[in-house]
Amino acid sequence: MRSSLPRWFAALPDALTAALFLVAWIAPQIPGPEQVNHLLDTMPIEFIVMHSSLIYAGISASTQMPRARRLSLLAGMTLIYLLFPLGFAIADGAAWPLFAFGWLFVSRFMHIWTHPLQSREETARMGLLWVASALAYVFGAAITAKLPLPRLGLTPEFVAGLHLTGSGEWIERPWTALAFGTLYFALLAWTKYGLSGNTPQTDAAAPESTLARVGARLQSAVQGRSRS
Repeated sequence: MRSSLPRWFAALPDALTAALFLVAWIAPQIPGPEQVNHLLDTMPIEFIVMHSSLIYAGISASTQMPRARRLSLLAGMTLIYLLFPLGFAIADGAAWPLFAFGWLFVSRFMHIWTHPLQSREETARMGLLWVASALAYVFGAAITAKLPLPRLGLTPEFVAGLHLTGSGEWIERPWTALAFGTLYFALLAWTKYGLSGNTPQTDAAAPESTLARVGARLQSAVQGRSRS
């Protein structure tokens, strides 16, 4: 039982997020129209967090970079990515995008707390997680848009109460976005549960070397700007 705790610890945040999307799809009156609207806008924020994970993995894998430089780059990248949810918050006139970004950000890197950050195996895990999440995002969005998914609790009356503006699949059929969120975060939870188990030994070098190159390029870019 004790050996399985790190797996559950890593998978729990995404499992909770998937459950929230599922509840909003089946019984949207429980969270209410406002929270359903927030969930619909959460998936673009998750794309930003997913994109950031590759950069963070590259910085962490760059063992030739001094620790102080790695920390400063990580802090700088966090501030840069924070500008996106800040823009959402200003446009919406509410603080919820910042809280959503914080929750998704912590959920993304929760598995790091179960293993040493700078280990070769953890670098491999970060690379594999990014690949899995990118595939899940792209194919999950495409599949849920093509399938004839049921409305479930999102009746025409409830959708009218959301006061959605604009056009697009998630505006015209908002239940597809909730189905996508359910599928995507469930797959993330399952992936983190698996990656937080046995330590990968054989193929860890390849993801680490790729991510290390990303970190080296970031370091070169920073050094180039400082010289100029």
